[in-house]
This record gives sequence, structure tokens and C-alpha cells, in this order.
Amino acid sequence: MIHTFAALNSKGGVGKTTFLANLGGLLADMGARTLLVDADPQPSLTKYFGLAYEAPQGLVEVVTQGVVTSACISGTSVPNLDLVRSNDGDANLQHWLHGRPDARSRLARALQNPYVLEHYDFVLIDTQGAIGPLQTAAAFAADTLVSPLPPDTPSVREFRSGTLRVLQRLEHDESEPRAQLAPIQAVICKFDCTRNARQLLSELRAEFDAGDRVTILDTVIPNAVAYKDAFTARRPVHQISRQGGSRFPSGYEVMHRLVWELQPNLYGHFAGRLTGDPEEVFGPPEATEAQGGAT
Repeated sequence: MIHTFAALNSKGGVGKTTFLANLGGLLADMGARTLLVDADPQPSLTKYFGLAYEAPQGLVEVVTQGVVTSACISGTSVPNLDLVRSNDGDANLQHWLHGRPDARSRLARALQNPYVLEHYDFVLIDTQGAIGPLQTAAAFAADTLVSPLPPDTPSVREFRSGTLRVLQRLEHDESEPRAQLAPIQAVICKFDCTRNARQLLSELRAEFDAGDRVTILDTVIPNAVAYKDAFTARRPVHQISRQGGSRFPSGYEVMHRLVWELQPNLYGHFAGRLTGDPEEVFGPPEATEAQGGAT
């Protein structure tokens, strides 16, 4: 059964594109048929990987026609990883969707057509660092909302007062029927093992307990140069960062642990379609402070 993730955060520059590109790259390398959807007018996800094939259409046609067809799907340089590229450089889709009676459900319906259901196991939607009609449509298309969150005070404040409050208002919009959004998985990223970062992370974990709709994932993404190197090389980080060091765990380990948290049914599955015991490969999961590494 297909599963759809959407990355949302009302603050820009938090790492949504980097996270989704690496998540999609690993899922594809595990053998899962994965579709990236770049719903950001600034086409960072579109540019992340090389394109083996560039489709004549993209996001504009998906939204305006209300359906995903093969003419909208480009092939990336990563096997099993396809892309609906962003071709809305003037950001006209936000205006086109505004006021439409089906604005919040249009992308969900487009992704639920037989072509997508027959050809993909996962759909990953990237969004702009703001909340508008297109981000709302992405949110209501998702089975899981993922919010990358750097552990710094401005990002945490914006997450509490911006992202979460906006999503709550969307669920209780007086002009729309009430609808519950998917649960939110917050992924701590750009983590430096400083006193301030550790304190903020501890506060977040205490604030959102198991009964909340917000889950702070155990695995954190360190502020390691490997993720920048992967972006430069236009490759998933698990392919270029295979060995961890004294400061940071490898990108290979971090991304596998994140996939297993987000999709527990994939536990023990590795890149290259291999299977095995994660504790034999990596050892037991370490405490967050150790996993994050030191600056």
C-alpha cells in the first residue's frame, strides 16, 4: 500500500529538501518504488539529483489537471526514484488554488489515481517554507507529516507558534469541513552537540510526549559535512558516507535508522536490497547526545 510523506515547516532553511532527497534516495536503494513531488516554486528538490529523463510536464499540470500521468514524471539518476518536477517558477499555483472549493483535496486526489498506485510504494512531497494553499494541499495529501527541526531557539519558536498553530487552524477552518491532519514526526536536524542544542532537545522531548500528535524522532541528523558533500555530488548521503567517525555517525547509519523509525516494517532492510540484523551492523542505538556527536 502506498504511503505519502509531506515535509512541512513554516520556517525556510530548516532542511526539508535535504531530508526528503536522502530519505527518497535510501528508500529507492532499498528497492521501494519512490516518487518525489517538488511542490516548492524554488525547485531545490528538482535540482538535487541529475535527471535521466525530463518529462514535458510537472507540478503545474498535476495540480491544474488534477491527475498524475506519465507525462508529468521525470526519471532521476537514482534507480527506482522518480520526480514530479517543480515548473511553477512564478508561484502561480498558489493563486490558482486560492478560493477553489477543492483546493485542500486536489493534490491528494491527483496522487490517488491508478497510475501512481500501481507504480509506487512511497510518495515524498517537498514544500515551500511558508503556509499557503499549495502547502495546505500537500498537508492533506499526506499519511505522515515530517517537520525537520534544527535545535536552535528561532526554529523551535517558529515550530511551536507557526507550524503547529497553522496546522491546527487548518483542521478547524470555519469555511471548510473539519478534517484531521496526519500525525507529525519532527526530525531533529543540523544537530551540534552543544549545551544549548541538548537543552532545547530535552525540552522538546518533555513537551511532546507519547500522547501528543507530535513525535520527536529518536534519531537525529548531525550537522556533518557529509550532507553538504552529498548535495554537491547529487547523490544520497548513505552512498557517500559509509563510515562514521568519533564526532558523527555515518550518513548510512543515520538515514537507515530514520527510515526504520518512520517505517518500522522496513526494519532490517538495507540499501542494495540487503537484509540483516541492525544491531550486528551498527550496534544498539546510542543516546541522542552521543549520536549527535560533538562540534
